[in-house]
This record gives sequence, structure tokens and C-alpha cells, in this order.
Amino acid sequence: MSLQTLKDQKGFTIVELLIVIVVIGILAAITIVAFNGVQNRGKTSSSESAANTIVKKAEAANSLASSYPQDASGFSANKESSLTGSGITIVATAITAAPPAPGTVYIMPCSGTAGTGGRVTYWNFSTNAAVTKSYGEPTAAGTCAAGTAIAAGTF
Repeated sequence: MSLQTLKDQKGFTIVELLIVIVVIGILAAITIVAFNGVQNRGKTSSSESAANTIVKKAEAANSLASSYPQDASGFSANKESSLTGSGITIVATAITAAPPAPGTVYIMPCSGTAGTGGRVTYWNFSTNAAVTKSYGEPTAAGTCAAGTAIAAGTF
């Protein structure tokens, strides 16, 4: 091969290839971070939707039976307040860490000095914190009695 033939050959240098690889790596890292944020917002939306369903079903049960449900059978007493087929998982202990399923909630019915109604706790995956919604009129001063949480189950 002559010197002129070697000069005419086209190709990328190792430095050019390394720069392209670094740029692709940076773009991939940005995409992964953005995807995790979208995924966490989706899980939070699912959890909040489950909590809102519980609140609406509890209000429906109250309007039909003139009392808020104190256990799972209180929800299933009427077709309008039934949780069957909702895809909601109820846990028997307070949510203090991210549950494996986004539709997981903790329900604490209140009665007596704690007021009427209850509290539903779900996990916010975006802020990594538990969030509580109330239904009915639980008092600010009263606390729902420990041990009265609605039993665990998937509906």
C-alpha cells in the first residue's frame, strides 16, 4: 500500500468514538431519571385513586345505612359501597414504607369520641411519605382506636 492510499481511507478516530459513547451515556442517564419520576407519579396516582375510591364508597355506605363502615362487611353490605373488583389492597397495619402494590391503603374507622367516619392512608411514591385522607367527620382531637383497622384483604 502506498502512503496516498492510507491517507484516502475514511474512518473515526478513537477520540471521536469515545466522545459519542460519552454523549450516549449522558442521554441514557437523563432518560432513566426522567422515567423513574414518571413511574413514581403513576404509582402515586394509583394509590390516591384507591384512597379516593374508599372515601367515596364509605360515603355511599353512610348514605345508605346511616353509618360509616366499621369493617369490610360494612362496605360489602350494599352494591353501591362494595369494594369487590376494585383492585384495592387493604393492609391491617399503618403504612410506614412503600408497599409493593400501588393500590394499597390502610383504613382506620373512627367512632365515639373520635367522631364518625374514618381515615384512609396511602403511600405517595413521589415524596416517599404516607398521606392520610379523612371521610365523615373524625375530630381533630380524637384518635381512631388502635386495633380497629379494617382487616387486610384484596378486593
